[in-house]
Amino acid sequence: MSNQSLSQRRKAAVTPAASSVHPLYFTRASGSYVWDADDNRYLDFTSGIAVMNLGHSHPKVLEAVRRQSAEFQHLCFAVGMHPSYVELAERLNAIAPGPSPKKTFLVNTGAEAVENAVKIARAYTQRAGIVSFTHAFHGRTYMAMSLTNKAEPYKTGFVTRAAEVYRADYPYFFRNPWGAQDAEEAGAMALERLKEQVKYTIGESEVAAFILEPVAGEGGFIPAPKSFLVGLREYASQIGALWIDDEVQAGMGRTGEMWAVDRFGLEPDLVTIAKALGSGFPVAAVVGKAEIMDTLKPGMLGTTFGGNPTAVAAALATLDVFEEEGIVARARELGERARARLQALADRHPRIGELRGVGTMLALEFVGDDGRTPDPVTTDAVVAGARARGLLLLPTGTFGNVIRLLPPLNLSDAELDEGLTKIEEAVDAALKGEPALA
Repeated sequence: MSNQSLSQRRKAAVTPAASSVHPLYFTRASGSYVWDADDNRYLDFTSGIAVMNLGHSHPKVLEAVRRQSAEFQHLCFAVGMHPSYVELAERLNAIAPGPSPKKTFLVNTGAEAVENAVKIARAYTQRAGIVSFTHAFHGRTYMAMSLTNKAEPYKTGFVTRAAEVYRADYPYFFRNPWGAQDAEEAGAMALERLKEQVKYTIGESEVAAFILEPVAGEGGFIPAPKSFLVGLREYASQIGALWIDDEVQAGMGRTGEMWAVDRFGLEPDLVTIAKALGSGFPVAAVVGKAEIMDTLKPGMLGTTFGGNPTAVAAALATLDVFEEEGIVARARELGERARARLQALADRHPRIGELRGVGTMLALEFVGDDGRTPDPVTTDAVVAGARARGLLLLPTGTFGNVIRLLPPLNLSDAELDEGLTKIEEAVDAALKGEPALA
């Protein structure tokens, strides 16, 4: 078995629609590292796209899964309940942003959480309109795809969009069209544009919810400024709409806070949680204010696998590790250390248009010589160059010109420095036009 032989088998057996950034087949993983079918080792700065925040194969998570699997693997909550579902709901309610009492519904994926959050918002408000934002990614199922901004490859070829979905401008400071001089000004200007759009083209009484990533993930790791988030919270309340806070990628400690909105002390109405919650096991949640969640009638929400006992065991163990090992504080520390080195790299290269992000959710946006034109070619070269040096990175961004860093939140200082050195080498080489190492 090798990468080459597996590629041949894949071509014959797997649809090309299921694509991969790296032409590798991984056979094992531990901590911050993965190994491919040719036994090459890679430092993993992708974390399964923000899933393995505790690194690969954390022993406490694996032990919890083994223990639960020995008892039972599946008992559908719609048939008969199990205690761990209730326990996970209690713990998520306790740590969700804001002081209001909360209640939880468990599902399997981020997209499923988004779909159910929209259903809850519409049922509660008795309104239809859902406002998402440019540069957004909320998933690939029908409603989630409709809320997602980027056409290629997420929406092209599919019949979109779901009814009563609207798009407003995200406050992307680096590419703001309003001439804003800083991120906060961009946020304030985007907010005023949003209010105008809602009032005159949608109707304030028609909006059920605004759904927003506090750090736009697939859009390019773009943090929403405080001015915009605070203003959105106020405006949603003013017009009787809900704010759905999509924390699927930005949550679970990634930004140096448990939830990205915690930086500003804000309380959304509904929160979607997934990815890192189960440390690789499929579990997700919608956590909402109890007054909202209690308006739903029995049977209105349901799923065969949501709250699967094995996945729930993984989630409970994950939360235990977060508490016991001080993961959130460690994420802040790692983010500060990484930002300092990446800023020096950006200062050295004018074609890094912007270094941005929060905590360990950091990104480099590559541009042409004009300092503006997106440069996906260099971005891909950096990804290839890093891989050749034993580091896995992922591109992102609406224009495909952003490198995102998603290391485990518990990696060592030495591992962080190793990864940053490889990034520096790959960027230096790519911007000199040097080919990737063999």
